[in-house]
Amino acid sequence: MVGSFKCPGCGETTWGALKHCTKCGEPLTRRCPECGGTWRYIYKDDYKFCPSCGARVEPARVGR
Repeated sequence: MVGSFKCPGCGETTWGALKHCTKCGEPLTRRCPECGGTWRYIYKDDYKFCPSCGARVEPARVGR
């Protein structure tokens, strides 16, 4: 089970089991624009490259 982390949309503390932030509705998963692979937003600095295919991905936004 994934522990708590900050929502990339609003900064609210949220939990890894959720699919969307309960405060702002931000998706808590990322999708690769090249291969369609998905992964959880967990890390403060997020991934710069897709863990499945290595394609460059845009950083998750913080705040709205």
